[in-house]
Amino acid sequence: MIQYVFMAIGFLVTILNLLVFLALRRRMIIAFPRRGGLISFILAAPFWLLLHPAILLMFGGASVLMVLRNDAPLALQLSSMSFQMAVWIYGGILLLAGTPGTFAGAARRLRRLFNKHPDGTRPEKDLAVDERRRNLVKAGLVMPAAIVATAAGGTLAARQAPVVNRIRLRVPKDRTNLHGLTIAQVSDVHVGSYMDRERLRMISDVMNSLKADYHVMTGDLLDNDMIQLEHSQDFLRDLSPRREVLMCMGNHEYIAARTGDVKDVVNGLRETGAQLLIDDARKLSVGGDHLWVGGIDYPAQAGLPGSRRTPHDSLSHTLALMDDDGAPRIVLAHHPKSFAAGKDMQLDLMLSGHTHGGQLKLGRIGDFAITPVLPFEFFHNGHYERNGRRLYVNAGAGGWMPVRINCPPEITIIELV
Repeated sequence: MIQYVFMAIGFLVTILNLLVFLALRRRMIIAFPRRGGLISFILAAPFWLLLHPAILLMFGGASVLMVLRNDAPLALQLSSMSFQMAVWIYGGILLLAGTPGTFAGAARRLRRLFNKHPDGTRPEKDLAVDERRRNLVKAGLVMPAAIVATAAGGTLAARQAPVVNRIRLRVPKDRTNLHGLTIAQVSDVHVGSYMDRERLRMISDVMNSLKADYHVMTGDLLDNDMIQLEHSQDFLRDLSPRREVLMCMGNHEYIAARTGDVKDVVNGLRETGAQLLIDDARKLSVGGDHLWVGGIDYPAQAGLPGSRRTPHDSLSHTLALMDDDGAPRIVLAHHPKSFAAGKDMQLDLMLSGHTHGGQLKLGRIGDFAITPVLPFEFFHNGHYERNGRRLYVNAGAGGWMPVRINCPPEITIIELV
């Protein structure tokens, strides 16, 4: 069943790519009446070469795409997916501009129909309009070129070392052993998606350089296949906090388990020594004081016995495992939508990921980060506070799309003060 879903996605993406190519070809012919057809024919080869993953996905489903990812040179993988993102962006712009343009074009054709000379020729004024239109279309061709260049720059940006963002969490003054305690958060590594061993080691090196007391991984360590489990285990073993590593499940851990068994994923991650918290909590003692760290399951998963279907149920169960003793309560929840329930519960800080910060960010106005994720997710990048409860959404260290624009890979360091 999953195979056919991927094939359907490949078919849809290929059709959309074809529509964008035809729109671009039409603009070439308008801008260059004599050579536009030849130019578009020459451009067709690199266009479809770079977009071959969608074509292969259409015929072979996820299995072919996995072979492509594993066997194709990394440079080709990165170029291909960054170009695909550029095509999506340009296609979206064409769609937004196309509706009024369609009506305007119909109006021009009607005007020309009624403004023809008796001998069938067109007035000089109309010819001048065509010339202006041709020049405008030529100028408009700068846009797809700029989008491709920006996507290429975003690909390079996504390969840079993660930036470190710092936040503080206040704790009671009498909890002196907790003051200065640090927690380093990494999320959405997506081992297998453009994440080679060298880059994995770079991310773990940045985490280790922070010399944090605890490391937390907020889900999507694996990407989509059980073969990524070994490298994911290596990554967890490379982390060396002063105390221990804690983790929660993400949706991609379950996606990867579809090629095996979710229990194998869980057991494999726990074999590394990491504390994988699935609707569970730990009391972490620090000197004579302590804090609570819980982790909830990804919403609506039924892959494990006792899995709860909603964030509310998972949070209620997890927080019930923490004593109401005044110690700080921190919850790891892969999907930030869990905060919609968490903001009304007794927790101090929720740490999430999932959104990759939108991957393309145009700034932030108050709580609204201007990204493609905004229409679908409200809590999707950075810090939020509701009713005295706090959420931090990490932008992730990897991603299934290897392009980041004004949204670099991130590691978060939380200091208790």
